[in-house]
Parts: sequence; structure tokens; C-alpha cells
Amino acid sequence: MLRLLCLGVTSLAFFLITACSDPSHLVGKYQSPSEAEHFVLLDLQPNGQGTWETNFDVVSFRWKQRGGEIWLHTRTGGVITGDIVEATRLKVDIPGVGVIVLERQ
Repeated sequence: MLRLLCLGVTSLAFFLITACSDPSHLVGKYQSPSEAEHFVLLDLQPNGQGTWETNFDVVSFRWKQRGGEIWLHTRTGGVITGDIVEATRLKVDIPGVGVIVLERQ
């Protein structure tokens, strides 16, 4: 019984730490590798705002960290999620485009 209680408390602590973690370590610029098919420059600003720049367009959004993911909230109400990999790399799956890996600059 004590083991089960310890497991429950540990799980709750892990959930709270990951859900409320400070996202400031993600602030900065991330770029697709030069050999990538699609150029992307992602700028995450400390105030939760950001831009997604490609060869054709620049889009503004709000961003948040949720556990091991980053959520990009577009102005039209859409949400694009990506995985945080090693705090220096983001992996974003864009519908219709595919997975784009971005490296911190």
C-alpha cells in the first residue's frame, strides 16, 4: 500500500513539474537545416509571442510549452503542436507538409 501511495505522489509531482515548467529555456530562434526541403525560421520571444517565417510568408502566433510539447496558437484559432527534443531541437508536424525539424541557432 505504501509503495502504491509513493508511486501516486511521484506521478503527481512529475505531472505538476512538466505542466508548470518554465518555458523560458525555449526562447530563441530555431531554423530548419540547410539541406531541408522547406526553409523555416521560428522565433520564440519571451513574452509568449512568436513568428514562423518561410520563403513565402511570415506568420505571427502565441506559443506555450505543455509538458514535452510546444503549442503554437495561430490567429485563426488553430493549434500546431511540436515535440521538444533535447531543448535545442523542435520537431513540428505541419499538416500537408510533414515533419520539420528545427535546430536552435
